[in-house]
Amino acid sequence: MGNFVDDRGYTKTDQSFLKNYNISKILSILRQYERLSRIELSGVSSLDKKTITNITKRLLEDKQIEVVEYRYEGMGRPKAMLGLRGDYCKCIGLDLGGTYISGVIIDFTGAVVCSHNVDIYSEMEPETLIKISYNIIENLLKKAKISVEDVNGIGISIPGFIDKETGMAILSENIPKWSKVPLEKIFSKKYNKPVYIDNNSRLMAVAELWYGKGKDQKDFLVFDLGLGIGCGIVIDHNVYAGGSGKSGEVGHTIVEVDGPLCTCGRHGCIESLASGWALVMQVQEAIKNDVPTMLTEMKSGKGGAASTEDIRLAAELGDKFSIELLEHAGEYIGIGIANAIDLFNPSLVIINGALIVGNEVLSSAIRKTVEEQTMPQIYSDTKIVESEIGVLASAIGAATLCLEKSTKTE
Repeated sequence: MGNFVDDRGYTKTDQSFLKNYNISKILSILRQYERLSRIELSGVSSLDKKTITNITKRLLEDKQIEVVEYRYEGMGRPKAMLGLRGDYCKCIGLDLGGTYISGVIIDFTGAVVCSHNVDIYSEMEPETLIKISYNIIENLLKKAKISVEDVNGIGISIPGFIDKETGMAILSENIPKWSKVPLEKIFSKKYNKPVYIDNNSRLMAVAELWYGKGKDQKDFLVFDLGLGIGCGIVIDHNVYAGGSGKSGEVGHTIVEVDGPLCTCGRHGCIESLASGWALVMQVQEAIKNDVPTMLTEMKSGKGGAASTEDIRLAAELGDKFSIELLEHAGEYIGIGIANAIDLFNPSLVIINGALIVGNEVLSSAIRKTVEEQTMPQIYSDTKIVESEIGVLASAIGAATLCLEKSTKTE
């Protein structure tokens, strides 16, 4: 039996798709504008008043939205201002970085209810990292004063490659022992909740697309600067994953032939010259060779290794070695960004990650190089900004994966 066709030529399948699309559109608009009347919703969405009435009635019945206030504007009946209902659902997001694990709980509006962060070492065993993740989830639940039964799902952000079919973390070069770990199976068994996994740079782009500076942009790039270097790509309001889900490895583009050995096994990648781990190695080598730097008196002088935060602080204090180190790193990162801008011609480039937050020396060097190395005609079309979301972006993006799945359509 074929699909029923109405007097407009739409099949039942077409109608269902259109209805679900319009519901998602209305929810997205309310997430962006926070509160709107039905008339305002009609104007912003370009949907007729009848469609808006039907959709908002259903969303009110499902308790996905609520009347947040009545607005009086002169004579006549007040306008009912509609907004998302935050307590409709709550989702957990974990970001398993190379030097930390961050966790958040967000509500239906995307607001962060609470967060928790633990520093780690990249050489830890997977079992230990998973136990720390469990502990973070326990702390999040305590802070939010809810139980795991009140959570709709868990999203996990990891560096490296994921098998989307099996939910397995295949490879993370900057966490050497993190290989072929069945994350989805482990966490879904532990919590009996849906688990969604994706790459940390792409999830950073998700956060910017939903809540950050990418909300109003059709196409943009997000550069994730931390222990490693990655890129989230947004094309036509969608995060681009690539043919096999391995897009965005800008850190492994070669900028210095026969340069230092990278974790990927090749030489001269941006990561081998300018990532968090590369900078720490360069500091260790400098101290070993008695290069004058105040970093000798910081953590490295106590038997440990100077961190990227130590390098940033030393540069702020005028340490010549640290300033030059960050300026050189900014040049290499800037070349990578300039190449990506020339390739994609994005309207916006967002820079984020633990390496760049509060790091004025690195930021200035990156911007200077991007301007010098990008084709002038393309550079003039591109706005370059730093993220306002900050280091929790990937965790928020991970939680948003669950939020997306928790939205009722049909």
